[in-house]
Amino acid sequence: MRAENFLLEIGTEELPPKSLKQLMIALHDEFCRELDKRGFSYGSTRAYATPRRLVVAVDDLAEYQSDQEIEKRGPSVKAAYSEDGEPTRALLGFARACQVDDVSSLERLVTAKGEWVVFRQTQAGRPFDGELEAIVSAAMADLPVERKMRWGDGRTEFVRPVHWVVALYGKDIIDATILGHHTGRQSRGHRFMHPGPIELESANSYIEACRQASVIADFEERRSIIATDLERCAEQLGASVDLDPDLLDEVASLVEWPRVVTGRFDADYLKIPDEVLVSAMKGHQRYFPIRTKTGDLLPQFATVANIASTDEPAVIHGNERVIRPRLADAAFFFNKDTKTTLEEKLPRLSQVVFQTKLGTYSDKADRIAALSGFIAGHLGASAADAARAGLLCKADLISDLVGEFPDLQGVMGGHYATWDKEPREICEAIRMHYHPTSSGGSVPTTPLACCVAIADKLDSLVGIFGIGQPPTGSRDPYALRRQALGVIRIIVENSLPLNLGVCLAEAARLHQYQYDVSGVHEYILDRHANWYQDLGFHADVIAAIRLGTAGADDLSQADQRIRALQEFKQHDHAANLIAANKRVANILKQSPTDSQSSINVDLFDGATEAEMFDALCGAEQKFSATDEYSERLLVLADQQQHIDRYFDDVLVMADDAPIRRNRLATVARMRKLFLEVADFSVLQTP
Repeated sequence: MRAENFLLEIGTEELPPKSLKQLMIALHDEFCRELDKRGFSYGSTRAYATPRRLVVAVDDLAEYQSDQEIEKRGPSVKAAYSEDGEPTRALLGFARACQVDDVSSLERLVTAKGEWVVFRQTQAGRPFDGELEAIVSAAMADLPVERKMRWGDGRTEFVRPVHWVVALYGKDIIDATILGHHTGRQSRGHRFMHPGPIELESANSYIEACRQASVIADFEERRSIIATDLERCAEQLGASVDLDPDLLDEVASLVEWPRVVTGRFDADYLKIPDEVLVSAMKGHQRYFPIRTKTGDLLPQFATVANIASTDEPAVIHGNERVIRPRLADAAFFFNKDTKTTLEEKLPRLSQVVFQTKLGTYSDKADRIAALSGFIAGHLGASAADAARAGLLCKADLISDLVGEFPDLQGVMGGHYATWDKEPREICEAIRMHYHPTSSGGSVPTTPLACCVAIADKLDSLVGIFGIGQPPTGSRDPYALRRQALGVIRIIVENSLPLNLGVCLAEAARLHQYQYDVSGVHEYILDRHANWYQDLGFHADVIAAIRLGTAGADDLSQADQRIRALQEFKQHDHAANLIAANKRVANILKQSPTDSQSSINVDLFDGATEAEMFDALCGAEQKFSATDEYSERLLVLADQQQHIDRYFDDVLVMADDAPIRRNRLATVARMRKLFLEVADFSVLQTP
């Protein structure tokens, strides 16, 4: 069977830079998924993208699908033939549907449920060129595009208007219509350096043909070139450059022929906080800040041009001219903001609505202050300082600089607090209270910062759940998923001795409504379980900890128990202990018994009951002597031999009622001991 390399290129208007990489990967993956679904064999695959094209390349793609074995089950034999052996209407209808003239050619299938008439046929594989349109259409249906565009007078939709489509199988054009364009072999070069068409000889020649037309089609190659050139330019300056991965991806999505240039700005701007300059350079201009080897910001930047200019000084001058007013605005806003203190800004928070039903940011700041102080009391930190930081943490929202650079909220509050000569711990708490700001982002580490960050997030969670607007599968406008995970990570990663239920109850009280926190409580614990599963912990381990006597409200303690239990599942005795606990749980489910019921040793019948009782008492004493869960699990492991012997030798559900109650009390006492660590009955056997 013939196999050739295949190339699909979709040429468009400039694609959105922040989603280009995701679009490139998604188109490649969906295209390959469709090939697999339709039974086309192929070799290695690659995805390419530039601001003006999305490309999928497939090596050794089979010209035809593999043959398909078709089997259709018809009526049962009893329903297919009458008593005298004549075909019934059911069989004749099935034959017509299968386009079979002679019903005797149909085969039979014997199963455990009876005998059936079946139609079997080997269908020859269809050619790839006849399937291409359907493959591309299906692949594009699931691209991550929030809003598609239309162009011209047609109804075709795509992320951006399409100008050309290339589809080559080896050297041959595959004749198809894709996104309203007839396929061909003509691509396009760089918009300015090679504005004319490129005639592609074959799928194999694509990368080099683009390069000759001043287009580096490989996204990763462009990104690598940019990173290397940025570091080279910085090294020439005796400095270093901030290689922000997200900014690298975005810049690589903006250029087809990258050229790194450096520029300067007035050193006087270094008087304002670094974060402001960095935000202006990265967020507004997509420039890369340059620093000294020790990390101090320099009045220089690097940027990436999309053209090999013959007048590089003019390019540099143009970029310097563009950044100058941005920095001038930032300096003006900073100087204006620092003329009043954060405390003096607080009254203006009453003019900014947090949520219509939950009041203004002034109301929220008051709640955060009170809850921060409450949490600080449980952590042994200064409640007064925590309350002060909580009160001031939102004040920078009405500053002019944060209005211009919203990504700096919290950060600027920390700077303004420093300017106001607030204590260092309060400044740090204000600066860090939004953290973590992303999945895997850093969490606050100082006690005050942890208090304020947790208080802010719990206030939002309790309030938004309280007014009946929890996240849905597709909507989370208040970022409650991130905030719930933030609470979990701050507590766990800092080993904070906090009770989640107690903190939620206090947050609800501060809202001055009768909010039921059970929903948000369950939501946070569900996020807690998901987080641990993402880290590689088993779902049954997490459930066992959550269902234990201690529950998971103390997230720090739960973390220790989850890690200890996950490791213990590999212990030699784990399987038997799990099986025994399931048996205990089933017995007590049928005959519920209070674990506090007294055990009468005079009713013991034989040595096994006495040994089990002595082992339980010894284990309870060892539990009281240690809080280390790994040690407690080893104590439980030592019980295995006694538990196994007990169930082998003792009939728990004895006919004699007093003896039965006594033995059920022993079983309940066993379960109580295990539940102090976890509910072993929900664990799966390793």
